[in-house]
Amino acid sequence: MNIQTIVERYAEGERDFRGTDLRGAQLEGVTLSGADLREADLSGATLNSALLWGVNLSGAHLESASLRGADIRRATLMGANLQSADLTDALLVGSDLTNATLRGANLSHANLYCALLDASEREIAVGAGATIYDPALSLARTR
Repeated sequence: MNIQTIVERYAEGERDFRGTDLRGAQLEGVTLSGADLREADLSGATLNSALLWGVNLSGAHLESASLRGADIRRATLMGANLQSADLTDALLVGSDLTNATLRGANLSHANLYCALLDASEREIAVGAGATIYDPALSLARTR
């Protein structure tokens, strides 16, 4: 499936793009909010400034992908491979990054406010420049 077909089908209301091969795709500024991209291969893809709010990227391959300034709020990235991905200035607020691989990712100024992360990945994210707010603190403040 090519990029144009995906964009057209998305515009028509389709959201299921599971397992799609988008290696190296140029998707800068694309809107795919709410799409199901589980197990999709987006390695090396350019998704700078893309609107991916609420997208399901569980198990997706995003190795060396560029997601600079992408809006990935409330997305599911469980088990996604983001190794060496560029997430500079990305919004990952409220996203689930449980079991995601962040090794080598550039998270400079990425916002992971209330994101779910494993302890080891949290350390990697902080070391890579991400802004993280502990969800446990958020829960404590509501009591």
